[in-house]
Amino acid sequence: MIQNNRFEALSRICLNNWHYIDRKILSFHKGINFFTGHSGSGKSTVIDAIQILLYANTDGRAFFNKAAADDSDRTLMEYLRGMVNIGDNNEFTYLRNQKFSTTIVMELQQTDTNEYQCIGVVFDVEPAVNEANRLFFWHKGPLLEHGYRTQGRTMAIEEIKTYLRQNFEKENYYFGPSNERFRKNLYDIYLGGLNMERFPQLFKKAIPFRMDMRLEDFLKEYIFMEENIHISDMQESVMQYGRMRKRIQDTREEINDLKKIQDVHKKFVKTEEDRKRFLYFADAMEVKALQMKVQTLRQKEVFYQEDCKKQKADLKELENAIVQLEKHREDLVGRIARSGYEDLQIQLENEEEILKRLKESTENFNQTAAALAVWEDEEETPNEVLWDIARFQKKQITSDELNRLKTGLSEVRKEIEGRKHDAQIELREKQKKEKEIRIELKQGRKAYPKELEEAKTLLRRGLKEKTGKDVAVEILADLLEIKSEEWRNAVEGYMGNQKLLLVVEPAYASEAMELYQTLDKKKFSKVAILDTEKISKKEYPVMENALADEVDSRYTFVKAYIHFLLGNVMKCHSVEELRATNIGVTTDCMLYHSFRLQYINPENYTRKAYIGEVSTKKRICRLEEQEMRLRTEKEPLEKQIKICEEKLKLESLPYETGVYMKWMEDASAVSIREKQKNELQIKVDQLLKADVESWKEKLSEIKQIWEEKKKARDLLIAAITKTEQMMGQTKQDYMEQVEALSRLEPNVLQNTAWYEEVHIYLADKKDPNYERLRASFFGRANRAQSEADQIMEELRKVRYEYLKRNPNRSFSLEGVDNTEYENLLKQLQFRDLDQLHQKADEQAREAVLMFKQDFIYKIRSAIREAIQRKDELNAIISSLDFGKDRYQFVVGKSKGPDGKYFNMFMDDDLDINPAFLTDSMENQMNLFTMAHESSYGEMMNELIEMFIPPDHASAEEEETARKNMEKYADYRTYLSFDMQQIIEGEETIKIRLSRMLRKNSGGEGQNPQYIALLASFAQAYKIGSQVNSKQNPTIRLVVLDEAFSKMDAEKVASCIKLIRDLGFQAIISATNDKIQNYLENVDKTFVYANPNKKCISIQEFERKEFDALKVEE
Repeated sequence: MIQNNRFEALSRICLNNWHYIDRKILSFHKGINFFTGHSGSGKSTVIDAIQILLYANTDGRAFFNKAAADDSDRTLMEYLRGMVNIGDNNEFTYLRNQKFSTTIVMELQQTDTNEYQCIGVVFDVEPAVNEANRLFFWHKGPLLEHGYRTQGRTMAIEEIKTYLRQNFEKENYYFGPSNERFRKNLYDIYLGGLNMERFPQLFKKAIPFRMDMRLEDFLKEYIFMEENIHISDMQESVMQYGRMRKRIQDTREEINDLKKIQDVHKKFVKTEEDRKRFLYFADAMEVKALQMKVQTLRQKEVFYQEDCKKQKADLKELENAIVQLEKHREDLVGRIARSGYEDLQIQLENEEEILKRLKESTENFNQTAAALAVWEDEEETPNEVLWDIARFQKKQITSDELNRLKTGLSEVRKEIEGRKHDAQIELREKQKKEKEIRIELKQGRKAYPKELEEAKTLLRRGLKEKTGKDVAVEILADLLEIKSEEWRNAVEGYMGNQKLLLVVEPAYASEAMELYQTLDKKKFSKVAILDTEKISKKEYPVMENALADEVDSRYTFVKAYIHFLLGNVMKCHSVEELRATNIGVTTDCMLYHSFRLQYINPENYTRKAYIGEVSTKKRICRLEEQEMRLRTEKEPLEKQIKICEEKLKLESLPYETGVYMKWMEDASAVSIREKQKNELQIKVDQLLKADVESWKEKLSEIKQIWEEKKKARDLLIAAITKTEQMMGQTKQDYMEQVEALSRLEPNVLQNTAWYEEVHIYLADKKDPNYERLRASFFGRANRAQSEADQIMEELRKVRYEYLKRNPNRSFSLEGVDNTEYENLLKQLQFRDLDQLHQKADEQAREAVLMFKQDFIYKIRSAIREAIQRKDELNAIISSLDFGKDRYQFVVGKSKGPDGKYFNMFMDDDLDINPAFLTDSMENQMNLFTMAHESSYGEMMNELIEMFIPPDHASAEEEETARKNMEKYADYRTYLSFDMQQIIEGEETIKIRLSRMLRKNSGGEGQNPQYIALLASFAQAYKIGSQVNSKQNPTIRLVVLDEAFSKMDAEKVASCIKLIRDLGFQAIISATNDKIQNYLENVDKTFVYANPNKKCISIQEFERKEFDALKVEE
């Protein structure tokens, strides 16, 4: 048994505004402390407060609430503000919503001197922004008497700073916001030199201690933890070698890409040269063609000049003849004019024009009079209108009478239009009803309101999304049957819109009503949902002779609603019977309700009859009858509209009154004008019998000759104009061709070599067609251009692929010039690739050297430390009393495939640390390298190869190489871990516990794991080791939450005894249903309660008070 003589014991803890604790100071025993209470009572709240201080870590995400059963992933802010759940939908609120401060302070008492020190943290919390500032602090002495409070509240950061400065010497306190600096002081000074990496790992893992893993995994996880052996240099060296290999491969691929670009560019250059040569030959043919055109155009210009001169001479002769004819014609015209014939002819033409207009007016007036005569046969025409029509026909009507006639016709038309409008309105109404009936008949089923069907569909879809099931949504009428036809109308009428309720099974009623609330209020205001869940929870009595007896359904929840709705509606046959009831109805749908007698709306049991199949058939019959009736009623309306339309086409005198009066006046003047015209005609005929007739004939002959001469002159002028135009065009064409030739010819003549080829090409061609040859060469040039474009597109593609793979190259994608690509190809081929090969070889040698000199030694050191730790742990547990049994840790070479590397690391040739060799030891180093490499060189290379991804490695292969490096950088990969039980007797028996223990075996076989865990704590707290008496002792606190949950009382006692024997101070947590297993073995009990989930109460019981706990239990 190890003596518990000198350590820092947790004596008290002070909590202010921490989770559901407003203010509390707990006192602890130096031995075994027991936390008990229901799940969620607050045990983890205190444990998490202790962890914050012992780790100097306020993040908490890695340890808060990890062993608690009530929830997980609690945050610091939830602890500080006291988050409270207020609903089943993750709704919550906070206890603290105004600015406040929180303190957590642990009081530690040194057991040999009874000296006190305190470690603590204070938070200033600003709920408005959900942020908190913190301050870690330490001071000598016990907890402050005021419990870190002032003026009835918790002290803030600045107040604690001021208090420590004013009440403690500088060397007796410390404060600061940095958790790193506080943690270093905590482990190095206040808590006696704890290991900063191992202690928090061990403490965190011990709290939620569970036995659901293999023994070897348990030992790796809790005892022989992973060591950070810092192989970053070797990792970087190996990865750098991998990167060099990749760069070589990338360079080779880039060279191949550049060669491909080079080949395509060469094809492009050749094709482009061919295209230019073809274009030159086309230009040469054009020059030859232009030379011929210039010569031809010059000849045409001379011909047009001579032709134009002759045409102008002919024109002069024609113009002289026309002048003579015009003089003779003017002489004859003068003689005729002096005879008076021309004036009479003009007067006669004017009279004929006037007479034509008067006859048109007469025709218009007669047609209007005939059209007005139709009104005489219409019954709507009043007598006054008929009289005015008669006057109109006789041409005896005045302006006022005509206006009166127009007004009378307008009023008759308005009357006809009114009858037509009324008939149209009535016809549209009947057509609308007829259309609705046809739609209902076409559907052949119950025609429910459109919004009801839409709501049904929306609810079904919403329930599918919400529950993942196809939930049936029905209309109440479809779930009902009426037993007696006698009472069908009464049931249909009384239920009215109630039969259109939407119905789902009771299990989904709540979800359906939630979905209903999301529907459009205005659109679906007439749709309702039946609360089947609530209606089915209660039975509703049905009175004798009630209307409910006439309705049936195979659904119990539907029957419940029918009983509720119709169970007190009495069936009656007379008014007297109705008056004898509170609610009653007769077969002819007379309703008595609330002392009121009335007929039920017939629509409810005719057009809106929906219950059962019979209602559908009856409804269809009624609809067919209505359709026939509407068809009959439409016919007279259509006939009336047609008659009105015909009458509205009759004459309505639409023109102004003056128009009709003018027509009447013109009609009266026709005879007078005809007489005047005849008199003028006689005078003209008499003049024609004199010399005027011969003059007119001579004038006609001269006029004909004059017109022919004039026409010939015009044709000649046009011919001259055309000739001049053609001459001008020819001259313009000539100048243009000369200009084109002067522009093109020098370029062609400049290339003497190709021009000589043109002459050779044309030498054997007789009368060559230069245009055709030019077109041929252009065609060949175009084909070469197309080929060059295709090659250029290919060049763009290979360049694009190259630039996509090499984004660091900012070369041109479109440029015709390929110089930058060519230069880079030469550089990569003859310089960069050789340098990369050389660097890769150097990097490979460096990686291998680092592996041998750094990696192997560090793994060897970690393995040795593990073996040393095993020996220290065995020394600790060897002092414990287990009766005849003893336990030992066993650490050896891994039995798995990776165990083959063990001897490579632990070979005696490696007793020299290469890192510490001096120049004088160089020969010894060489001997080490040679001896070790001769034995394990192949194995080392095998391991190195696993660290380096292969050439062209995929992301997955690179990840595999990285994971291999992480795996083999863990010293535990090469070791096996076990414990053995040694039974002393006549013969010593050693049993490997990994073979004996079974996974998840409950309370059986747990002792070895606890032995291992507690031994690891003993090593961490330096129990049994020689320590510096001037240094503070360590704490010996062990916190175990629900650790003994599967043990019986005997096992619990055994485990707690082991804790005592090792000299630990412990906090053991368990639910209150296990309390009897602990009371006999612990020193102090803390009973937790949190009945309203808002306030944690903690009662403390010393051992002498445990009987009270037993009575309460």
